[in-house]
Amino acid sequence: MPLISDPEQVAAVYARAADCGLCLANFCTANPYTTEAILRAAHEFGQQHGLKAVPIVVSATANYPIEPQLVSYTPLKNAALGLKALVDDVNLMVSPGSPYADLQVMLHFDHGQPEADAGLFDQAAEYCATIMYDASDWPMAENIEKTRRFVERMRGRTLVEGAVAEIAQAVEHADVPLTDPDDAERFYRETGVFLIVPDLGTEHRATATAAHYDGERARAITARIGKRIVLHGSSSLPDSDLPRLASDGIAKINVWTVFERVGGQAVARYMLSELAHILPSDELRVLYDQGLVGPQILESVEEGAAPRLDSLREEKRRDIWQAAVVARMRFFLEQYNYGRWSPD
Repeated sequence: MPLISDPEQVAAVYARAADCGLCLANFCTANPYTTEAILRAAHEFGQQHGLKAVPIVVSATANYPIEPQLVSYTPLKNAALGLKALVDDVNLMVSPGSPYADLQVMLHFDHGQPEADAGLFDQAAEYCATIMYDASDWPMAENIEKTRRFVERMRGRTLVEGAVAEIAQAVEHADVPLTDPDDAERFYRETGVFLIVPDLGTEHRATATAAHYDGERARAITARIGKRIVLHGSSSLPDSDLPRLASDGIAKINVWTVFERVGGQAVARYMLSELAHILPSDELRVLYDQGLVGPQILESVEEGAAPRLDSLREEKRRDIWQAAVVARMRFFLEQYNYGRWSPD
């Protein structure tokens, strides 16, 4: 089915998800492989559980300094073209005849920067179900005013997610207080945003062993504004925290870092297992002399043998990367209570 971007339709999907007791999955992407992995995971989960019209959010940042995903989306390193490529990719993959055509796909423009992304917001509003306007670098009063004006600008075009606070890195959390429910309620009421991003103890980039998620604070905020919280930095959470997020009032959960980790590690394992068939034997001997590979690598190399094409193909690495990422995405959908989904 076509991308869902009409604000009323988007709000209806969020309301239905809340009624079903699930958190919407907001899976981020920085390349076509991840984009398809997101759709594939939602499709396979729906097939496994007999679900129709499974909702999924495909998300990307633009010029967000921590992770400029649309800049990385194509080798052109241009966020505007990256956004166009993402839209084109998703439209192709949900078109008639595609196995993903039955999904309810919503695009999300994540961590929109008031200055760096100023020229992209109108383009994003044409296709995106939601835009996160991130003015969290400014003091609260200025953040509220900037966000309020942006909500007015986007009214009738797209729904806005506002950032009450920036999600800190692990090393910063000792000095950064978590979002106060009073501030969360004030921000929500005065800006008119559809969703809010508070700091609940998670951290971007998952640099710590595990972050401390404050579910009690999430419930306190939900009690005041309803199920309007977006959880960022969820890759920093232990798996044991995931099943309770829906009951804490989390409407949507962003995930990115863990996909890069599991996908990258899967490819690294494959490359090591195939190293004897990827590099020429003279290079392998140099690596052996440097102590970087063991004797078992050299023992498996035939003298003068050329690297094998089937070990070198990019599609092989792509498929290994995507399989690992899809498996993790399906795990998250299970933890977010997607098995409860019903479109009616």
